[in-house]
Amino acid sequence: MFRHAPLLLLTWLFSPALLAQNQQWKEVNLAITDGVIVPAYERFALATVPLTTDAAGFCAAVTQDNLAKLQQDFQQAMDGWQGVQHIQFGPITYFNWNYRLQFWPDDNNAGTRQMDTLLAAADPAVLAPAAFAQQSVGVQGFQALERLLFSNDSLAALQKTPFRCQLVQAIAHNLGDISTGLAKRWHDEFRTTVANADQRGGYFENSRDVTLDYLKAVVESVRRIQRQKLEAVLADSQAAAHERKAESWRSDRSVRNLRVNVAAFAALFSQSKPALSSVLPAADIPAITAAFDKVEKSLAAAPDSMTTALKSPQGYAALKQSRDDINALYEALEVAVKHTDLYLGFNSLDGD
Repeated sequence: MFRHAPLLLLTWLFSPALLAQNQQWKEVNLAITDGVIVPAYERFALATVPLTTDAAGFCAAVTQDNLAKLQQDFQQAMDGWQGVQHIQFGPITYFNWNYRLQFWPDDNNAGTRQMDTLLAAADPAVLAPAAFAQQSVGVQGFQALERLLFSNDSLAALQKTPFRCQLVQAIAHNLGDISTGLAKRWHDEFRTTVANADQRGGYFENSRDVTLDYLKAVVESVRRIQRQKLEAVLADSQAAAHERKAESWRSDRSVRNLRVNVAAFAALFSQSKPALSSVLPAADIPAITAAFDKVEKSLAAAPDSMTTALKSPQGYAALKQSRDDINALYEALEVAVKHTDLYLGFNSLDGD
């Protein structure tokens, strides 16, 4: 690529000043990877263990108590996923792992159709791990498992139809396999990819691009939860609110997801030493910190149940306040980025 580049260009590309800057990007990236990302994926993998363990024996005793235990396991595993959901680069893109974990939002209701087709066929051969990994993404992850465990008739349906129970086992096993694979890939492989980002021909152009991906994981994800997890639900008024557009509406953990998301964003932004925040102007950090604090407080003050909140003017107003505070956080981050020469690229959620 650089074979015929002018000497001046080569001198600029490999100048001591640029190499020093690359070293600084690398230092931030490794601090984030080792201090925040790898531990978060390890927590996710551990969080799925009770789900896979309890699901393995569930079909031998499909009782209300055992279903309640699986529902609790689901909540724990979902907490783990929500803590890394914003990392949309690296191993999560391998083998369609991101979509196989959670096919959402599903605007065309494809997952329901895929699940209905699978249940109607009731072919046990497709539940073997290798075969199940090749099934439609809409039947493999958290959305599908939530439907099986949290529908109004879940216990009766699971008791009546053994295939449904076996499908619960297959999904739980699949989630465990993927979460374990993610943690292993980050620890054993992708951490090295981050460390070697300045080598030619790799996953990244350079260490600066790694930092940009981490920054996008905060900024774009703040916008995403505002638009997809709140605005799509709240609509223009309480009367027009769309409860079933909420993430995890069946398990009624939509607000809990938001709380876990924001805590994960804050950790990615400021927890490591050096922190991701260090790449933005110091003068802008107090406003961002205050905005994070305001979002966390408004979400803490919101009703735990989004379903309940949408039924009252006070609850709806609390969710609107959280939406507005999340928007203010996005704007504070955007202002800080604009005070740098960093370019995060096209954000389809903003349409610009």
